[in-house]
Amino acid sequence: MRRLLLLLLLAACDGWPESPKPPAPLPPPEGAVPRGAAAERRALAAPGPPVDAALLAEGADRYAIFCTPCHGARGLGDGVVVSRGHPPIPPLPADPARSMAAIAENRVGAHPLADRLDPRQRWAVARHVEVLIGRR
Repeated sequence: MRRLLLLLLLAACDGWPESPKPPAPLPPPEGAVPRGAAAERRALAAPGPPVDAALLAEGADRYAIFCTPCHGARGLGDGVVVSRGHPPIPPLPADPARSMAAIAENRVGAHPLADRLDPRQRWAVARHVEVLIGRR
């Protein structure tokens, strides 16, 4: 009897009208911080944040943490992991645009940093590498 009642109730569901479509989303309020893939693409687009002493200091700090173990302090590929048996790592390229693309956008086989560094921090590292390569 219960099954019959359940079947009758489920059969009656076919006649229900469709739910109305939800209204279009409202624009974000003024001052809202954009999020998501589109916002990240904009944050990674050249030319990046303005270069100042604070950005370069942040880049040097992040480089020391995330890049020095493989690339070494001067970007020559002579980090501690190489001395412990990792295959040789090529020096950071002399072309700053290539380094910027690799770091800012995780290109050219670079170790992905997107899960550890936000776009501003990746630009900071890229700008630090640009200065570092200029010193070689």
